[in-house]
Formats: sequence, structure tokens, C-alpha cells
Amino acid sequence: MNPDLASQLRDIHSAPPVSWWPPAPGWWLLAFLVLLLLFLAGRRLLTGYRVRQRRKQMLGWVDHLDTSIDPEREPQAYLSTLNRIFKLVALRAFPDRHCAAMAGVDWAEFVVEKMRDSESADALDILATGPYDPRPQFDPAVMSELTREWIRRYG
Repeated sequence: MNPDLASQLRDIHSAPPVSWWPPAPGWWLLAFLVLLLLFLAGRRLLTGYRVRQRRKQMLGWVDHLDTSIDPEREPQAYLSTLNRIFKLVALRAFPDRHCAAMAGVDWAEFVVEKMRDSESADALDILATGPYDPRPQFDPAVMSELTREWIRRYG
């Protein structure tokens, strides 16, 4: 071997350490999927929270109604306010059914149909004529409970 050529060779050196940045494409994909899942879970939690808050507020309306209007002295006002609560819930829960335009017997039949599996759903027929009847016959406790059930289901 020629000593002049051997002196020109460099010593053995190792490769530089592998850098952690930029990550491989698989890590980018995994990070994107994790962020997407976190976003969707957060949105779902926020939606559920808003629904619970809205139902809580509507149930508060029924509580306020029960304390502010006496159904024995003002049955028309009581039924009219209950009808408004039913209508507000229906407008949000059934946007494709044109609930805003329903009135009278059509409206009462719609509500009774949606509450058919409830024991006393037939008591909701009073919503058709009760606010206009001079002496409507209904049980305020049953109506209040049906309103609460309506809110829990569709609110």
C-alpha cells in the first residue's frame, strides 16, 4: 500500500443523529385525526350542554307558570301559556312539519300523536279549544306533567 494514499484517507465517522423534526407523514396524519376527533367530541359535548341548558330553562318556564297563573281562576291564560310552550318546543324539534301554521284541532292532534305512548296523552285535546272555552275542564297537574314530558322528549 502506498503511504501517501493512506495519509489522504479520512477517519471513519458516524452518521448525524436522526432529527425529530419534521415528523414522518404518518405522524402528521395521526395528529390530524386526533385533532379532528377532539374537535368532533368537543362539538358534541357543547351541543349536549346547550340542549340540557335549553331544557332546564323550558322546565323553569313551566315552574314559573305553575306559580304565577292560577289554573282555577285563569284557566284560559294557563292553557294559552302551556300551548305557547308546546309550540316553541315543536318549532325547534319538528322544523319540517310547519308547526307554526298549525292551530286548533290539527295542532292538538299533532301533539297527541307525538305523545301517544304517554298514559294521559288524550288530556292534550284541551289545547284545541281550552284557551277559548269559557269553562275548560282539565287537570292542571296532568297538563303540567305532560308539558314537562314534552320538553324532556323534544326540547
